[in-house]
Amino acid sequence: MTAYDASAPLLVEEAPAEIDADGVSLQGVSWASPGGGRVSAWLVVPPGSGPFAGIVYLHGSETDRDDFRDEAVAMAHGGAVSLVIDAPFARTGDSRHNYLLNFGLPERERDMTIQAIVDVRRAYDVLAARSDVDPARLGFVGHSWGASLGAVVAAVEPRPAALVLLSGRPSWTGFLRESTDGWVDTYRELVGPEKWEAYLTMMAPFDALAVAGELDGERIYLQYGRTDDVVPTSVSQALFDALPEAKTDLYDAGHALDDTATADRAAWLVERLGLQAIGAEVLAEVGLPDE
Repeated sequence: MTAYDASAPLLVEEAPAEIDADGVSLQGVSWASPGGGRVSAWLVVPPGSGPFAGIVYLHGSETDRDDFRDEAVAMAHGGAVSLVIDAPFARTGDSRHNYLLNFGLPERERDMTIQAIVDVRRAYDVLAARSDVDPARLGFVGHSWGASLGAVVAAVEPRPAALVLLSGRPSWTGFLRESTDGWVDTYRELVGPEKWEAYLTMMAPFDALAVAGELDGERIYLQYGRTDDVVPTSVSQALFDALPEAKTDLYDAGHALDDTATADRAAWLVERLGLQAIGAEVLAEVGLPDE
């Protein structure tokens, strides 16, 4: 399994940067992953010399780093450097490994999950190595799978002062145990009861609810949608209850939430990370995750 080692060489590589009309820099970067291969990411940098806040973004299970690229550009207008990273299953090139839904080989998915957690922690090392980033003003934003993983990151990584978790499942293994969805039944029958139970047992420690007791709710903002057909409010309420000190919002929206949620998390990050206010015209250019 992958272990986090802050002293391991990052070996950062950078592609040429593109500068937009507002002076915001966008470039592809990568660094060595202790679990193998290289983490691919977008690096978004405001104009000027800083010191800037730093934000790490992590997408859901069916998307990649492009999901939050425009939001990171918007946050640059407030003075944040962002790393919008690819999960191990969404990396570019030969570093891409699809180890999700490995019900018959749970060790693979466990190891990939641990690798993803370490990759996020190394993203903070990449930010810390920059002279223009203030290490006291770090944040995290994750959607869906990335939000659920973000809860585990919060339990082991003290550096982010503000974490926004959007539409994350409180318990992936709880969903699998209770679900009557056809695709779940198919996988359950395919792998058999012994391997199915082994998967649930192995992945249960990575559920957000499993680590909720270790979290400082005051640095967490939970956003969910009332019409979410992936994580209904009857399910998301469990995480609200487990983190009573967290900021929480419910929107009349689905799994991708809506523009109001985008503006609300931007405003919260502005306050928590000491950013400049971001104009409505800038936020209007931000798309929704997963869409």
